[in-house]
Amino acid sequence: MKKAIILFISFLTLGFTTVEDTSTIYSFLGKWKSFEGEIINVKFNENNEVYFNRSYDGDIISEGIIAVENEYLVVSRIDSVLDYKLKYAFSKDAQTLVVMKPNSNQAWLLNRISW
Repeated sequence: MKKAIILFISFLTLGFTTVEDTSTIYSFLGKWKSFEGEIINVKFNENNEVYFNRSYDGDIISEGIIAVENEYLVVSRIDSVLDYKLKYAFSKDAQTLVVMKPNSNQAWLLNRISW
């Protein structure tokens, strides 16, 4: 019964999400690799939020929840008290992602390695 209620609420939530917002969120899902060797895994968590973790050599460096507002990723970290907005851009084939680093003029250049 509890699963049926959660499924019903999920369908209602998706019904109120515009197609543009849904495709933007889904564009981030998957596993990404930076040129520095970091791995970023983006997926839905048990609360249907977009969860990410960033790791290097198997150690988690950061993790949190992301949302998309206009042309920004809104990041709420769960491993610290930091929250910030990051500008991003996809390549035309959505296999490359550039994300500005917080409080910096530098960016991460990420390549999708799996969905």
